[in-house]
Amino acid sequence: MKYLWKLSGILLPALISVSCIVPYEPEELVNLDDIIVVEGNISLTGPFSVRITRSAPISSYQYGQRTIKYERNARVFVRNKQGQTYTADSVTAYGEYLFDFSGQHPGLQEEYQLVIESQDGRTYETDFRKSRHSSDMELHYKIDTVAEKISIYVSSHDQAGLSRYYYWQYAETWDYVSQMPAYCYFDVSSVKETKGSRPWMYRCWDSRASSEILLVETSSLVQDRIVDLEIHSINFRDIRITQHYCIDVTQTVLDNDAYLYMENMRRNSYDIGNIFSPQPNEISGNIRCVTDPSVRAIGFVSVCNSVRKKLFINCIGLPGYIREPMPPDTIVPLDAKVSLMLSLIQEGYSPHTIDPLAKVSYWNLTRCIDCRSKGGQPVVPAFWPVEWPWF
Repeated sequence: MKYLWKLSGILLPALISVSCIVPYEPEELVNLDDIIVVEGNISLTGPFSVRITRSAPISSYQYGQRTIKYERNARVFVRNKQGQTYTADSVTAYGEYLFDFSGQHPGLQEEYQLVIESQDGRTYETDFRKSRHSSDMELHYKIDTVAEKISIYVSSHDQAGLSRYYYWQYAETWDYVSQMPAYCYFDVSSVKETKGSRPWMYRCWDSRASSEILLVETSSLVQDRIVDLEIHSINFRDIRITQHYCIDVTQTVLDNDAYLYMENMRRNSYDIGNIFSPQPNEISGNIRCVTDPSVRAIGFVSVCNSVRKKLFINCIGLPGYIREPMPPDTIVPLDAKVSLMLSLIQEGYSPHTIDPLAKVSYWNLTRCIDCRSKGGQPVVPAFWPVEWPWF
């Protein structure tokens, strides 16, 4: 979650200003180094992850750059009040500790806490919490031709009125195609045709996680009901909706103090610079260092039964995405010198077609031929619908 990465990489960069005056750097901000920052919630009904990073002092922020310090070598586990533990299955290079309780059937009425035993010998614990039930949710989308966008909506209703505090996260996945399919490629010293006339690097998949903090509370309403809340929208000109699109939404119900913590975090992320905004030293949460109470930690870990759903959208035919004008093809003899073809590659060109009768190959801009140039990879997600193209 990018809003907490702001804390793990730098605390309050807005205090830095470029001038001949010595910048004001309060000691409590300058020295906030190496603080454990914890992101995530414990889900008793399925897979979840907990990301652990460490903060850097404000003085380390220079020229718009910051360094994220990932905590990859901690022992991280969930424990109930009876002492039963559930250890993380694995950890990623980005400090994400992955759990999956799907087959372990933890008691939904018990209380749980997160425990982190860091490599420096310190132990951090959250308070014990019971699981919060999450009401079901429905997803749908609307194509708005006037505003030229696709809007994605969520609806939720808890008849018992026990949910009240809602938090949503989502991850997007989409495919897109290159501007021109290529039926040949350059291989070390020559141009070769692709096998079975299958286009080379034509379709790619990309993804991103939400960076917004999406919160709604219904405690002031007569009913615990949310109807058609827009949680995301995408303009027609965006490459994400040129082919096929999937959004994976997770709804979590928070208790009151967890909601207040997230609201505080939202304000600090988006309203920073306002004199009335919460300051970084107000953000702590429910995690503490039990081996040394003077050591600070940041994060709030709830226990929940999250609801997760995917929405798939076929975007073929939507107007708006503007393709780059392409220059005329460059024609290269098949027996051309390797040095000529390498120079074309260095100039940003790739072959796309071979004419065996004329004994030439046709070249054009690599960024219009190789889908990887737009950031994605030709790797099909496991959940991709079988009726949608896979190459």
